Amino acid sequence: MLAGLVPVFLLLGLGVFARRIGLLDEASATGLNRLVVYFALPALFIAKVGTAPLESAFSPRVILVTVAIVAVATGLGLWYARAAHLPPSQRGALAQGAMRGNIVYFTFPLILTLHGDDGLRLAAVSSTVLVPMMNLLAVGALELYRPPGVRDRHIVVRVVANPIVIGALAALVLAIVHWRPWGWLGITLNALADLAFPGALLALGAQLEVAQWRRMWRSLGVAAAIKLLIMPLGGWWLLKLLGATPLETAVGVLMLAAPTAVASHSVAAELGGDVELSSSCVLVTTVLSVATYVAWVLLLPR
Repeated sequence: MLAGLVPVFLLLGLGVFARRIGLLDEASATGLNRLVVYFALPALFIAKVGTAPLESAFSPRVILVTVAIVAVATGLGLWYARAAHLPPSQRGALAQGAMRGNIVYFTFPLILTLHGDDGLRLAAVSSTVLVPMMNLLAVGALELYRPPGVRDRHIVVRVVANPIVIGALAALVLAIVHWRPWGWLGITLNALADLAFPGALLALGAQLEVAQWRRMWRSLGVAAAIKLLIMPLGGWWLLKLLGATPLETAVGVLMLAAPTAVASHSVAAELGGDVELSSSCVLVTTVLSVATYVAWVLLLPR
């Protein structure tokens, strides 16, 4: 358990520390994040998934359950926001914070450490459906309460054309055709892949900022409860009900238990959502996920 959790949170904390002492500012953290998104993570998917037998990484149960739970969580967030009479700008932001997980940056390193390449392949293949679905549901929730005059122009195109999604889909195609890279290409891909998780976690830590969240603690509590408790509990129950293997159960639950994605902040800003609430959801769920991930790692089969 310690081998899986401690490196993730140490690297995250190191990113926070680097931002505090000025080694990473907002611009450099953004640049590091882009390098990871555009080069390292696609290389990781191609190296790990593209060279593996597809049957070992494809699970309809994990895909079905995770997508269904994310859709339900979106509905719960919107229902609470409406019932609590939150301002329109906070309704979509709360729903996004309650269901959009930081799967690639936060959960993939944990899955790789705990369950090895088999777990990572299963998570990567499942994410080719789950991540675009989360992104589109987030855009839809924010669009419901988008103020007049706020333009979204190319936001949906950017969601679908995300390089992480493209890299994962390319890896799927390569796995289907039983692709094997040339020696020099394999070495290059693995070298880039080695940058993915430390770079992602350092950038994530540097981008976390403390917001003035005390005045919205009820909304944050609801978002965190849905994200860190209801979603993984619902996923665990459904996967057990469908007869999932221990690996499928562990990967599905850990993906659903991911804290709110850092990208929530920028999407909310573009679509007129409450930026402060979005930032606070990222910070609060990331901090609380230390405890919830420990609990899930102890409870889940390995």
